[in-house]
Amino acid sequence: MIEYLRDPERIHQQNELLLREQLVLDAFTDEQQQVVIQMVMAYGDPSLVESIRFSERALPVARKAIKQRNNLLYDVELVNHALSKRLLYQEPFGFLGKASVISQAKSTKQTRAMTGVDCWKRYMADSIVLIGQSGTALFRLLEILKEGAPPPALVIASARGFVNAEAAKQLLWKQHKDLGVECIVVEGTRGGGVLAAAALNSLLAMQQNKLSPMIDPL
Repeated sequence: MIEYLRDPERIHQQNELLLREQLVLDAFTDEQQQVVIQMVMAYGDPSLVESIRFSERALPVARKAIKQRNNLLYDVELVNHALSKRLLYQEPFGFLGKASVISQAKSTKQTRAMTGVDCWKRYMADSIVLIGQSGTALFRLLEILKEGAPPPALVIASARGFVNAEAAKQLLWKQHKDLGVECIVVEGTRGGGVLAAAALNSLLAMQQNKLSPMIDPL
């Protein structure tokens, strides 16, 4: 028989122990470290820690939004699939597959994720927004906020790619104070829906005092 760890709790504990030995976490508070570790674990690359940024009140605002059971909004289905259903307090909203969104995106020659953001307006006040994939969705979010749409409490921005994603995240970080929005940002071209979901999973778990793994070892 091949000897290897089988217990998911022990696997998670070993992962976290090894990561803490490798990562330089001095720039983060204890609560931020919990989020960072889960994001790095989801991504599988310790160097990601250098790209994660928290706005000043991101975690207190997140706690309040979660406590009040405010809306959760996401750009692409991958984010929703990666969210821990045992931690969610309600079904998140995503409009990528909505027929009207698909039709409008085709007619205007813009991405469905970007078009779907316009459906967020009635749900967005004090919500938690997860941009896990689409730079165009993040740019559109910033546009509608400037147009006067009710701001979310927190934006978790981990859009990835070489067109739009990096620039959109930079703009969010630059303008979040003026827009009245707190944020967690993965800088650069790296990112993905799993990262946005890992951040929210960690926030939900901390709020519920659940210490079991946010990412189930397979």
